[in-house]
Amino acid sequence: RELRRGGQVIALTPTEFRLLEYLARAQGRAIAEPELIQQVWGAYRQEETAAVRRYIWMLRQKLEVDPANPRYILTVRGFGYRLGS
Repeated sequence: RELRRGGQVIALTPTEFRLLEYLARAQGRAIAEPELIQQVWGAYRQEETAAVRRYIWMLRQKLEVDPANPRYILTVRGFGYRLGS
């Protein structure tokens, strides 16, 4: 379970990997924050939406050329996130 960008291996934590994998499996569909919490952390964990936002921020730092203007992990305002192209 590793991510490569331009031949470079990017190390991801297990949680970062699960989050990115779930977004990728959605094939561009927007995923609500509560659904991400349930799918990434599990039905029995009560994570805050702040945890989702923190992990999205960390993924953007690793994946995006310009994390302030993301191309890959996009925010769907007032709803959640989706994977861009």
